[in-house]
Amino acid sequence: MKDQLLISISSIHGSRHYSIGKLLRRYMLVIAAMLAVLTLATVIFVNYLLNQVEQHHRQQLSLQQHSEQLLADIARLEQQRGTLEEELAERTDEIYMATSRLGEIEQALGLDQVYSNNLDQRLDVATINSAVRSTMLQMIPSGSPLEFRYRSSRFGNRTHPIHGNVRHHRGVDLAANRGTPIYAPADGVVESVRPSNSGYGNMLKIKHAYGFATLYAHLHEFKVTAGSFVEKGQLIATVGNTGASTAPHLHYEVHFLDRPINPQAFMDWDATNFDHVFTQERSIQWDSLVSMLETKVSNQLLLSSHKAAPSMEVSD
Repeated sequence: MKDQLLISISSIHGSRHYSIGKLLRRYMLVIAAMLAVLTLATVIFVNYLLNQVEQHHRQQLSLQQHSEQLLADIARLEQQRGTLEEELAERTDEIYMATSRLGEIEQALGLDQVYSNNLDQRLDVATINSAVRSTMLQMIPSGSPLEFRYRSSRFGNRTHPIHGNVRHHRGVDLAANRGTPIYAPADGVVESVRPSNSGYGNMLKIKHAYGFATLYAHLHEFKVTAGSFVEKGQLIATVGNTGASTAPHLHYEVHFLDRPINPQAFMDWDATNFDHVFTQERSIQWDSLVSMLETKVSNQLLLSSHKAAPSMEVSD
């Protein structure tokens, strides 16, 4: 009887007695212990999962806050970049205006006529050979950079269409539809590409050989990047209406030694009227340039002839 457990169950119908052996009691205790351990393990695992979810939520919240901070920093930097670009555009326009005023002072003092007095006696255009002519037309801006409808503004003093005051216009305005292609008038390297919504608007500048440069303003789309080399006739941009502009057009400038000169003489210059630019733009020492090119081309032709000549063998 010591190894048995007696269980009595009473009801209205009487009492019933059940006996449980010692071995069965041990099994029940083991099962109860296992259930207790399993329950405890389940509680611990659930708590672990809840902690992991909470930690993940905190990480997500931290990442979201960090992302919002980064977006705010990016927006602030974009605003600063826009402000700096506007300031750069204003400073660039001021530099160009100062340069043009220097040109006006030179014209007023007659300094631009010092060289032109005896140009005809110095330069004989008829003696310039075809190789030199071809080199000049390839390296120096010549011809129109685009097909335009009409010239809306000339080079020189004019009444500004927006501000209403008289200013020196440093180039020519060529009216054309938005998106009209613009081509490089000579070989060169793109010195600067500047997007802007004020002043010259989207602007591009190409540096050519022998001290020449060209500038293109109020552009719609750039087709080249700063530092890239371009060939004469290569697509560089399209006509737009950006900046201080009242209608789609190209503002086109030609510079020599960083000073704006009349682009019209260069736009009208080609192989059929080769002497045109020399008579129209007398502030440039054309005779010095032609003399240098003649020597350079002559040396190149001489070197090529030496390379092409067959070697002579001496026999006994």
